Amino acid sequence: MVKIRIKMKGIMVLVLVCIICTYLVSAANIGLSPATFDYREVLRGGYSEKTAIISTDSDKPITVEATPRGAIKDWLDFSQNFTVSKGKPYSLRVAVTPPADMPNGEYDGFLRLMTSAFGEGVEGHAVGVIRSSLDLAITVEVTDVEIVDCSAYGFKVQSAEEGDDIVFSFDISNSGNIRLKPRIIIDIWDQDQISIVKTEEFSNKEILPTLKDEFVVRVKSNDLEIGQYWADVSVIDCYSSQTLTFDVLEEGALKADGVLTSILTRKTAEVDETVPIKVGFKNTGEKEVEAYFKGQITFGEKIIQILETDRFTVLVSESEEFNLFFTPKQVGKYVISGRVFYSSKRTFESSTVLNVVTKKFQLSYLVTPLIYIVLIVLILFLFYKIRKEKKLYINKLKHLKT
Repeated sequence: MVKIRIKMKGIMVLVLVCIICTYLVSAANIGLSPATFDYREVLRGGYSEKTAIISTDSDKPITVEATPRGAIKDWLDFSQNFTVSKGKPYSLRVAVTPPADMPNGEYDGFLRLMTSAFGEGVEGHAVGVIRSSLDLAITVEVTDVEIVDCSAYGFKVQSAEEGDDIVFSFDISNSGNIRLKPRIIIDIWDQDQISIVKTEEFSNKEILPTLKDEFVVRVKSNDLEIGQYWADVSVIDCYSSQTLTFDVLEEGALKADGVLTSILTRKTAEVDETVPIKVGFKNTGEKEVEAYFKGQITFGEKIIQILETDRFTVLVSESEEFNLFFTPKQVGKYVISGRVFYSSKRTFESSTVLNVVTKKFQLSYLVTPLIYIVLIVLILFLFYKIRKEKKLYINKLKHLKT
């Protein structure tokens, strides 16, 4: 009977521990696409880049840690820690740079992606999660053969007012394995396309292998009369070219217009916490503009801080984001307001509210470790009780035999 009682006690405690753990632990699985990276014809000392999408079935943000393994682990450049949640996948960029003295051949390795043991919930409460992991298999082919391969596309030009720059833009994709500084030639013809009135050459922007980027070049219009012109835009290295047309117009012919799209910050913050402020602006006019944000932060009737950003050139139909920071020093409601100024014009004023609360102790950070400590103590106490009961039982048997 004593044996049975001891076993039942042990089973009951173990069941209790399992029940507690069941309530404390929630599974969080992660997904990976693609599951393998195959870098072909990467130049010694060169560069190549690919992107994988990391997803999860957890509604709460889960921290994922990336660890390189294998012969190529020192070649990889990536984000070591990042956060992912359901509906908010993470784009993991993995770049590889083989050493300049590495012999030709194929090299293997992998990137282990593992969720953290504890996740931070949306409400800020610590929650235990089962650690799950995936391996991103990576193969790198190293070569000493230089490959030049690129393409240019999406050529555009904007008409300009007399004296303003003529802005040409296009995209270049570097499909080779060497760094490129593409040579760009722009020939401007008269309206009848009989004679070239101006030629400009550019080669001042670099693009890495496997990447694509937007190129913007500017041509002065001071020596061009008002009227229509044609332009042959050639990207020599990519064997790409296109003919465009544009106008040089009288000053004031193009409309400058823009919209302050948003002032974004957190709804609440704590005292002495640095809070980011993001201001969005879109150029909705017919010409590029130089824009900047100017505003203020008020606390009651008092101006706490003046806000002003650097000036940025914003192309037609493009958007710009101005970034600022604010560190509140006391509890209360702060109003962030301002306008974007551009081409001697200004947008409507916009504003947002930041509520600042007292800095509080984050008890949630201690809850989970304390629970595990309690569980460990409970298990140790269980073993102690079992040994004690077993010892009493043995002594009773010895006593009965004597």
